[in-house]
Amino acid sequence: MDSSYNLGDASTYLARAELLFDLNRYDEAREELGGALSHDPAHVPSLTLLAILEMLVENHTEALTAATAALAAEPTYEPAILARAHALALSRNTDQALAAAEELQQRFPNSWWHQVHYALVVQETRNGQDALDAAWVAVRLAPEEPRAHLVLAVVSSHLGLEELSQRAAAAAQRLNPAVLAMLSGPVGPLLLRGRPDRPVMPGMPPAESPEEQMRKAPLSEPLRRVLRMGAGVGVIAPLLVAAFSGGESGFGAVVAVLVAVLGVVALAFMWRKMPEPEQEGLRVEAQHDRVITLAIGGIAAGPVLTALFGFLGNPLLLAGSIAAGMIVLGLALLYRR
Repeated sequence: MDSSYNLGDASTYLARAELLFDLNRYDEAREELGGALSHDPAHVPSLTLLAILEMLVENHTEALTAATAALAAEPTYEPAILARAHALALSRNTDQALAAAEELQQRFPNSWWHQVHYALVVQETRNGQDALDAAWVAVRLAPEEPRAHLVLAVVSSHLGLEELSQRAAAAAQRLNPAVLAMLSGPVGPLLLRGRPDRPVMPGMPPAESPEEQMRKAPLSEPLRRVLRMGAGVGVIAPLLVAAFSGGESGFGAVVAVLVAVLGVVALAFMWRKMPEPEQEGLRVEAQHDRVITLAIGGIAAGPVLTALFGFLGNPLLLAGSIAAGMIVLGLALLYRR
């Protein structure tokens, strides 16, 4: 570069570097960052971006050096804290990486943003249950954030949980298809190009509403199975009452209450036996799809209507239980195919 031209201060160089970085022109971005640091060797945003860039091109030692320099200049600069944690993990400084990750989780236990970084750092260093637990916490804290689901997909894939990984990736894709582009590189450093309140990649299209996304996506087979089993309780319970009461209203009332209680127990047992990913999927679906919410209400209606028959003796209540069960069964078979 010709030094006779004034190319700006460190912030101006950084702005050009960010633009080149977003275009994946890393060598040119590094030159601009060099210009920024020649003006201000302790320019923390430039050092942090340099650390992220070096991680993306697998220069992990240089990345750690840049992140450490940024923190030396400003110890509380959060992007540099996160960059250093990832650089430690990628450069196989296991103990220091885990210590940095633990500090993140302790300081920000209710932040999905910090939970996903904790999960990725831990996954990179020891690839265990703690990383998966943190990814799940992030999804629960931010069920509409595609990056949380994406990290769950990455962590579960590393643990060999392919079904969970595929479902989490599908959830991320429903929320914003562009986020899957991060799978082309190390997810942690790519996440650092974003913030909790903005998309991770410039130009990422706005996400559709959760309701629109849910309506377009097919129901998972585990959820269909839950609906089928729940519908079965609503249909079978009244038939058992009719079969065992023998037309005697007093005995029929006792049978109805017992069958209703058994139905509730069966539903509770079914829920307890469901894997956690399926439970979480059902919660997310119910939160964003009113039809699924109504279907869950239909499942609950079966035991309730059967129990009410035991107290009121109105056979229409049994018919209502069967009708609710059949509607839920129809949804399980036909909805969102």
